[in-house]
Amino acid sequence: MEAMSIKQSLLTTISNIDERDTRLLEKLIAAIKNVLQQNSDTATKDDITPYVNSMKIGVKLPADVDIKALREEHINEKYS
Repeated sequence: MEAMSIKQSLLTTISNIDERDTRLLEKLIAAIKNVLQQNSDTATKDDITPYVNSMKIGVKLPADVDIKALREEHINEKYS
């Protein structure tokens, strides 16, 4: 819910900007481009789990593989 309220607050603030204030609009455009650039950078990172990687190269996982344990191991490696 907090993200939704932040988004609504930003949209309200942006819609209330005086269009004659070109300096503020230029800063706003630069800030939005910066956020979009950061968003696209995170979306393109090579963060593939072993399961997805196995599908990419066409290798089937063994029947006894513990996906939950592999996922937790991957998350622990990523955030530690």
